[in-house]
This record gives sequence, structure tokens and C-alpha cells, in this order.
Amino acid sequence: MSLLPLKFDLSPIFPVKSIEIRPHVHIMVSSGKFAHTQQRWSEATAPIFELSYSRKGVIHGEVNHQLVELKLGYSSLGFIDHASAHSEYQSGEEILLYSIWVQPEAFNSFCRAVGDTSARGFQTFQKGAYHFCSLKTDLREEGILSRLDSCLEKSADRLNTLMLESHILELLSLHFERLLELERTDEGFKELSKTDIERLNLAREILLHRIESPPSLLELSRLIQMNDCKLKRSFKVYFGHTVYEFVREQRLEKAFTLLSRQSCNVSQSAFAVGYTNISHFSKAFKGKFGISPGALIRSS
Repeated sequence: MSLLPLKFDLSPIFPVKSIEIRPHVHIMVSSGKFAHTQQRWSEATAPIFELSYSRKGVIHGEVNHQLVELKLGYSSLGFIDHASAHSEYQSGEEILLYSIWVQPEAFNSFCRAVGDTSARGFQTFQKGAYHFCSLKTDLREEGILSRLDSCLEKSADRLNTLMLESHILELLSLHFERLLELERTDEGFKELSKTDIERLNLAREILLHRIESPPSLLELSRLIQMNDCKLKRSFKVYFGHTVYEFVREQRLEKAFTLLSRQSCNVSQSAFAVGYTNISHFSKAFKGKFGISPGALIRSS
């Protein structure tokens, strides 16, 4: 049995399950509610890759002074080397988090398994003590995650470990193909310097703080001191979606929160997140969440 190079605060929630899928590949499942708002600390004592999904709740954290957010509908990929992290959890918020850990030996083997004939491996993608990106999940990935949910809901004595392994490997296969494709192109991670990454994270923070009235691409490029063409290209590479897509997703997520808490009516929520056309807002909202804004209010 291989051991993970991780140190973290144990609790009844983190983790509730830790399963070795195969040597150097584990999944940890964390779920439940905290009785009080609290912070958790963790540390990686050796290089490791993490693929994470938040299935319930939004998790905010910081790894080596880099802000990280995990939320439904996105995967989080992290290349970690001797890094410390902390995250904060609100009282009463329900959390369901999947963390798939892959050590470099297995990572390099998976690169070869998905058809890469070059010498690419863990070191190719690692940028310093911590390198992170977030990618929007697609329909195929959501289908795998739904099957993984069902698999992990079963008790230990009824868990189909072969099925569990197949779901984990399928998710890893999708992301290894994406990583290698990015690396093969000029828009891959290799063109992003440490300064580029810092500027991209700054751009993201600016957009989050000005989500109701975001800066134009040209203004944003001036604020972070990056050429607008490079910003447009690099933002997509690093975060998995364009600046426009990021703003749109964040607006709709904020509107969902306002409506589900019944803080605003439909028009107030639309205006609060920067929409001026209620019809366009309602169409975009239903397209993302599968429910109209009005129906969400009535069901809350």
C-alpha cells in the first residue's frame, strides 16, 4: 500500500473516506457540515497531483498565497510540491468534496497510457511549489461524476471497487488528454511564466470584484500590464474559459445565490449582477441551471 505525502487536520468531515485505487492513486471523500466556522490547514511534503471536484458547497482556500476556489461545475487541477494550504468553511454549510491524488510515478505512467510518446511527465506541468487551473466540466464529465456519486454512496461492504476504479481512471484520462493537448500547442502552460500566472490571477480577482460592471478586455489588460491578445489567449488556457465566459458564469452563480436566498426578485437579481435585459437573463439562467429564475424563487 502506498502512502500519500500529505499532512492535514483530521475531523469527522475531512476525510470520511480514503481509498487507494491502485498504487500511488487515492481518492479522498470529505462530506458533512461544520458546527462552527473554522479554517483547516494541510501540507504536501512531496510532489503530488490533485484533481478535485466540489459536489456540494463552495470552498475557498489559499495554497502558497495563491487563491483557490472549488465549486460545482468545475474541476480543479493542482501540481503541488512541498506546499502548505488553508481553507475556510462556514457554519452550517454542507460540503461534499472529491480529491483524487496521483503521485508522480503514476502520473508519468498515465501520460504514456493516453498515447503520449514524448518524455512529458509531472515535471513538465509543475510550475514551482504550486500550479493550479480550473476547467469547466462538460456533459461527458458530469455523467462520469454522477456515476461516481452513486458508487461512493454505497457502504464499504457494498462498494464496487472495480467500478470505482473505472470512474476515477476515466476522469483522469479526460484531464490527461486535455493537459497534453494544451502542452502540444503554443497556448499551453509552457508559455505562461510565473509573472504571467500572477497577472492572470490578478485579472480574475479584478473581474470578481467588478462582476456587475466588469472592465473591457483592453482596460483589464492595462490593469494587469499584459497585452490584450495575450490576455485573451492565456486566460482561456489557464482557467479553461474565456474572460466573457468567466464573467457570465460568475454573474449567473451570484444571481442563483440571491434568488435561492430570496434576497431579490427576478429583475432585481438581474440588475444586481449586470444584466439589463430580463429576457436575456432568464434565458441564460435557465440554460445554465435548468430552471427559470421565477421557478427557483417559488421552490425556495
